[in-house]
Amino acid sequence: MKPKFAIGDIVAVDGYKDRIFYVDCWREVTQHEENGAFDYVEYDLTDAINGEWLEADSDDLRLVCREAASEDFLMTYDMTNYPEPVGTEIHIADIFPTLPSVESVAEIGKGLKKVASDMAKKKAKEEAKLIDGLLDEYNDYMRLYETFGDAEYKTKADGVMTKLRREAGE
Repeated sequence: MKPKFAIGDIVAVDGYKDRIFYVDCWREVTQHEENGAFDYVEYDLTDAINGEWLEADSDDLRLVCREAASEDFLMTYDMTNYPEPVGTEIHIADIFPTLPSVESVAEIGKGLKKVASDMAKKKAKEEAKLIDGLLDEYNDYMRLYETFGDAEYKTKADGVMTKLRREAGE
C-alpha cells in the first residue's frame, strides 16, 4: 500500500480549519475484524505553526505543499489569525510555562563555554597525538628506506604521508 503523502509534506486536516501540519511519519495498518481485514495508512502530524501533535487517517488529509517546497511555502505563509490548538494534545507551553531567568541562562552559558573549551583542548591533544604517531611512523619507514633501499618502505611512507595530509586537512 503506497502512502498518498510523504514525510515532510504539508497537509490540511478535516476538522482543523485553517491549520497546516507537517507529515512526521506514516504507517500501514491492517485492522482485523469479524467481517474481514482492512488496510489503511495512518499519519503522525505536527502543526507547522504551534507544534501540536496529531494522528490522522489518509482520507482526512489534503495536500497543501510537497516537502521540497515546504520551507518556501512557510516563509510566505500568513500566520495572522492562525487558530489556536483545539485538541487535548500536549503543548510545550503547558510543560514549560515560564522561561528561565536571564541570570540562570547566563550561568548556563558560562558553563557551556567552559565545557566547549575543555572539549576543544582535549580534541586538539588527541589530534596532536595522532599526528605525532603518524610522523613517527613516516620517519621510521623513511629511515628503513634510506638504510635498505627497499621500495616497499617508500610506498608505506607515502601512504602514511597521505594519512598525515588528510589529518592536517590539506
